[in-house]
Amino acid sequence: MPNTGDVKYRLVIFDEVDEPAEVRDLFVKAAGAHPTDATQWIAKLPGTWPWPLDEPTVRTLLDGLYDRAVAAEAWRVDQFPDIAPPRHIHSAACLNEGLRIDGLRGEPTHWVPWDRVEIISAGKVPLEDAVHAVNPPTWTNSLTIGLQALANRPGKLMNLSRRQRAERSPRDPLGEVIIVRRDPRIAFRIIENKMNYAYLGDRLRPTSFENFPQFLDDLVRLADHAYVTKATRSLLAAGDPPDFTFPSSQALLDHTLIQLLWSWYRRDRDARLDQNIDETLS
Repeated sequence: MPNTGDVKYRLVIFDEVDEPAEVRDLFVKAAGAHPTDATQWIAKLPGTWPWPLDEPTVRTLLDGLYDRAVAAEAWRVDQFPDIAPPRHIHSAACLNEGLRIDGLRGEPTHWVPWDRVEIISAGKVPLEDAVHAVNPPTWTNSLTIGLQALANRPGKLMNLSRRQRAERSPRDPLGEVIIVRRDPRIAFRIIENKMNYAYLGDRLRPTSFENFPQFLDDLVRLADHAYVTKATRSLLAAGDPPDFTFPSSQALLDHTLIQLLWSWYRRDRDARLDQNIDETLS
């Protein structure tokens, strides 16, 4: 990037853009971005601009985005929150006082009071198709394959062998939830089929597909001060799958970070509005 001076800010945009051409031109002019790179990035918003920016550049971009009614903010690089990589959890219990996380031998390893939970971000992540072996060729087919090999016909042999060897079938996506706590800030990841749900007791069901929504519902109900993403609420309400499906676990993590920053931005914005109202009335 052609920025000069100290490079020390990350720019975060929280809105989708109604006029992408205008925002593209803004980034081309202010940040020296290539038009194609800027266009591709804008199409994926909300998100974080991939490169750090110096203060004059980021101020120009923030002013331009404000004029276009696009919510955005800048973070110093050394203060930008980092929730990667999240800690993978395989056993946890939602108790009245907080979330207890257990180790591989059942020993308590972490305790999160409910008022320390900052965000609950859940979704479904597709899996690769399963590959199943099919019935092996009979002895007559094997004899035919052998004769084909002797006759120097590897192409037909390979095609026949591949068809007889395996077939693919789609698998249902898996549920994942990322929980971010504060003081200290730690991110935890729980995957639907890699979680021990024994704490459910009498509510325990035979499959993780049935138990994961119960666990997620307990999280949302008990962590009543946490920011719960729209995708999480849609998943719990059995809403439209595109509203809570992410192409990968990394995409869900990236979404969680943007939602965490958005929750802070909205909180600070609302606090400023309340302060302005109080000053106006006083």
